[in-house]
Amino acid sequence: MKFTKTAFRAALKANDQTEIWHLTAVKLGRKPERSEVLHLAEELATTNRDYKKAWTVAFRDNECRRGAFKRGGFRQYDAFHYRSVALKMLRRLLTENPSNYTKVPVMGYTHLYFCYQSYGLDDYNKVCTCTIEGNEAFCEKVCEIARRHLAKLKAA
Repeated sequence: MKFTKTAFRAALKANDQTEIWHLTAVKLGRKPERSEVLHLAEELATTNRDYKKAWTVAFRDNECRRGAFKRGGFRQYDAFHYRSVALKMLRRLLTENPSNYTKVPVMGYTHLYFCYQSYGLDDYNKVCTCTIEGNEAFCEKVCEIARRHLAKLKAA
């Protein structure tokens, strides 16, 4: 994809955060800083409303906006980013001492979650990682590794 002012302005008008950050990355050829996104959005804004949106686009905390962030930020981080979250949670399960608050992988209807064993999917503090669709083998392998590890700990 190539950077065009028209595409950037359309993304800014639609308030498409992912597209704005992606187009800025394409223009710069690297991961942009927040200030660079802000300056580009302010420079290319055609209306006062779009100009006022520029700060929100650049400085809204991307980690907290899961729904609006379209599952992974830049397109190149899409599914792999959430797979890495699942691997990080699995690594944590394997290295830390088990307790009542140890989070284990549970496959929901659409996503792989890490939650407390006793609460299951009713846990309000669960971690949503990757979608099951398209990652079936990966999700099953993560659950299998966790099951084997927990069974080994119970046997010991």
